[in-house]
Amino acid sequence: MNALADFLNSGIRLTTPILFCAIASLLSARAGVLNLAIESKMLAGAFVGILAAAATGDNLIGVLAGALTGATIGLIMAGANRLGVDLVVLAIGLNILVLQLTVYLMRSYFGGVGTFHPAGLERIPPATIPFLSELPFIGPVLDRLNWLVYLSLIAAILVGIYFRTRSGRHLLAVGEAPIAAASAGIRIGWTQAVTLLVAGICAGIGGAFLSVGDLGLFTRNMSGDRGWIGITAALLAFNRPAFVVPAAAVFGFASAASIRLQAFDIPPNVTQFLPQGAAFVALVLVGLRAKSRGSFARLWRRSSHIPLGRRRDPGPPAPVAPSAPTTTTHQELKETS
Repeated sequence: MNALADFLNSGIRLTTPILFCAIASLLSARAGVLNLAIESKMLAGAFVGILAAAATGDNLIGVLAGALTGATIGLIMAGANRLGVDLVVLAIGLNILVLQLTVYLMRSYFGGVGTFHPAGLERIPPATIPFLSELPFIGPVLDRLNWLVYLSLIAAILVGIYFRTRSGRHLLAVGEAPIAAASAGIRIGWTQAVTLLVAGICAGIGGAFLSVGDLGLFTRNMSGDRGWIGITAALLAFNRPAFVVPAAAVFGFASAASIRLQAFDIPPNVTQFLPQGAAFVALVLVGLRAKSRGSFARLWRRSSHIPLGRRRDPGPPAPVAPSAPTTTTHQELKETS
């Protein structure tokens, strides 16, 4: 029972950064923007967050600094989107730049590229929920869960509520039918810019959770492709807030299972491949679903041009037989006269 509770606790903690990134990807996709720079926002948020927390001694300031860093990268993407820059190329450049920049700064100012562990910096303390934390099984499951874990769940709920508001429906209209949205007076550029800003904040908080909230240190490439996994989780959830939490939990618990399997005689390469394997399977399922939906849509469009009833060819008109000559008798002439 304790092993199960510990596994669930680990899975929930590993789901949290993926959930933040999945929310960021979901918002961007619903606004009609392909946001592939979530990995860079997460890594930059983790790095700046640990620096701010170490300098001030306050974990909350570290989280806010990570969110601000992600928002800055989001504003860069929003400006590039407004100028018509290819966001895919820009996102790849940002991912490479942030990774190499963090390595350079760690080598130049912290004396190495391995791990930066500020002395005296403690992780965010766990949040205690009255009554629930005292229960026999639920208590160990909720152990070591700080307020950022609950913030990720609240953020997913708030996104679902937001999509039901007028402003949220404007965002959905921008992503689904931008021309119609512009005709209705919705500011497409402004809506996408604000969405990229909020997405950057979510990804930055996810990175700050890794460095400030969960581990209290920073390592090279600390994000560990969690930004890409968050994008995959959003795709697996069909970019719907109702499915984003269980979709992110799939990868979070896969990571927890890979950690637990290292205690057995299983090669580390196999256990480390488990989260990436789950992401690959999810992408295959999403691709198959998109292909089936596309085939069904094409079949529906074709069937709409097929008449429901088959008309029978009447063929050439049948020849009319010549009528027989009529003869008028003497009696008929007499009656008519």
